[in-house]
Order: sequence, then structure tokens, then C-alpha cells
Amino acid sequence: MPAATLYRWTDASGTVRYGYQPPSGVEALPADAERHALYEPAPPACPDLARQHLALIDREIERVKALKTGLGPEYDISPAAGQALILDLLAHRAALLTGRSAAEFRAPTFDESARAQNRLYSENLKMRGEIAARDAALDAQARQLRQARHDAHVIRRLLGATIRPLGGIQAHP
Repeated sequence: MPAATLYRWTDASGTVRYGYQPPSGVEALPADAERHALYEPAPPACPDLARQHLALIDREIERVKALKTGLGPEYDISPAAGQALILDLLAHRAALLTGRSAAEFRAPTFDESARAQNRLYSENLKMRGEIAARDAALDAQARQLRQARHDAHVIRRLLGATIRPLGGIQAHP
């Protein structure tokens, strides 16, 4: 499957935008150089230093793997701490290889997950409140409509009752 084409365009405010589906009516040009920059790692500023850093990370990963893991005073490190150290080192290694931030390769911490969960819960409550308010407004409008229909029906019946007797009256010459 061929890769999608990345486009570049300028929006109405003069901001340069990128995307795979430009808005209709906008002159958009393929952004091959930008696409290449997005997916290709940036070359390290100092290749020798990057290689040395990778070697140090690899040695540290092996050292952590060799530690006696378990729970209790006879162990060097807990299994969870060992796993967290290795994942952190792997994130740094991936960052060096790709030129991206190590944070992009890490799973969120418990605190970050809890904050995100709290934020989502708050947003959920807010949205539920907005939906309840809209439901109440729709219910009020529905009541008004029912009342207007009822009033119109009553008026039609009253008009029908007053017109019928008039229909029976004949004019005298």
C-alpha cells in the first residue's frame, strides 16, 4: 500500500498547516521534504558521542538484567523497579536512535495516569451536566409545543362550535 501524501497549505490566518487531507478550496502542495523529516531520524550532532552513549545504555541494561531481583533484603532490586529501569533505558536508547524525546517512548507513570483519569472523569461530569441541561431545555420546549397544540385544538373546537350554528341560519328576503 503506498504511503499517503502529506500536503502543506496556508490557512486564512496565514498559519502554515500540514495534513493528509487538505481542506477543499485551498491550494495545497505536496510536502515531501517535511514528510521525510517527520519519519527519518535526525542525524546526531556528534555521531561518536551518540555511539558512546548507546554503548553505555546497552551496558547498563545488561547490568540491571544481571541484578538479583525479588522482594526482601537479600535482593538487589524489586522486579518492578528493575522493569522500570530497563524500560527507561530503552526509552533513552530509542530517543538517541530516532532523535525524538525519550518521554515519547515511555508509558505514563501511575501519577500521570491518575491525573489523566481524573481529568477525563471531570470532563465526563461536565459533559453529562451539559447534556442534562440540553435535555431539560428540550423537555421545556416539548411542553410548550404540547401546550400550543392543545390551545390550537381548543380554539379549533370553539371556532367549529360557533360556525356550525351560523351555517344553519338562512337569510330571509
